[in-house]
Amino acid sequence: MADLYQPNRDWEHLAQKVIQPQQIILVIGATDVGKSTFCRFLIERGVTSELKVGFVDADVGQSQIGPPTTIGLKVFAPNGPMESLEKIDDEPDALYFVGWTSPERHLLQCVAGTRLMVDAALRAGTDCIVVDTTGYIEGDTAVALKQHKIELVKPTHLICLHRSRELEAIVAPFGGDDTIQTHRLLPHRRVTSKSDEFRRKYRESSFASYFSDCVHETLPFDQMRGQRTPFFNGRQANPKEQELLSNFVDDRVLYAEWGHRSLALVTPDVLPSLIQARLKNHLSLKNLVAKTPQYFERCLVGLLNASGTTISLGVIDAVDFNTKQLKIRCKAGTAAQARTIQFGRYRM
Repeated sequence: MADLYQPNRDWEHLAQKVIQPQQIILVIGATDVGKSTFCRFLIERGVTSELKVGFVDADVGQSQIGPPTTIGLKVFAPNGPMESLEKIDDEPDALYFVGWTSPERHLLQCVAGTRLMVDAALRAGTDCIVVDTTGYIEGDTAVALKQHKIELVKPTHLICLHRSRELEAIVAPFGGDDTIQTHRLLPHRRVTSKSDEFRRKYRESSFASYFSDCVHETLPFDQMRGQRTPFFNGRQANPKEQELLSNFVDDRVLYAEWGHRSLALVTPDVLPSLIQARLKNHLSLKNLVAKTPQYFERCLVGLLNASGTTISLGVIDAVDFNTKQLKIRCKAGTAAQARTIQFGRYRM
């Protein structure tokens, strides 16, 4: 994944300033300015300086730590073997599931996940933390995302890899913050651009590698709670209620859950909006969600254990509404440990 070129004098000079104990280094920049390669360089300088370095990879589209759609943490031991940096995409030490390959429409997950991985690095006793980010920098939403990330991560060093002044809208408000040192760095002259096709193939390869040793397991509805989904948090409708609902909507209700003045149900066919409106009015509901089985199938999900830690990503291969089980592909043994399932937008 990394561009293979030698560090220049500017890189070496900046590393001497920032690679120190008790430092958090946040690297920002547009796409194709060499952020990931520069982060690798900082990690190498850290471990050769006898520092325990945590690398938080918040580039959800081109992840080096863990599969795409995630924010990962990898901890590197001081004076560790340099060949470990060539396999930086090994199994992460901690993982946060965002659920999509772009921060757009997932701002909260991206900000929260980055902070949580920084906290995990601190708990692991790291001396120095390097944080990589996406190239999403243009537009009001992108600016807000990066600024909130800076506010929450609280970096001691903010490194801007830029070609002109494209990052000024992001970093200008922090110019008066004495706790953050802002450094501006031009991209390496040998940095190369990667095509959309290259990035797509890299994502596919990363997913294939992650799921290569996964197995098929079952996950009972009653075992888990749902996040980022309307399902698995309410009272399951009994057979009589399902029958009444089926008669009302003139379609078979495969599954239904009641919440506080809310209903989430699954039918074989898409329910017309008029029927949904009538049902919502008839039951005096504040919220009605109607899905088909396709909502579940091939959905990429995150599996969390009882302590709220992500233990595996999974793919829902099928859903059995009779036995109330998800058939899911995940790391061996993780389905039995799962207590929370987080739904993503990504479809495998």
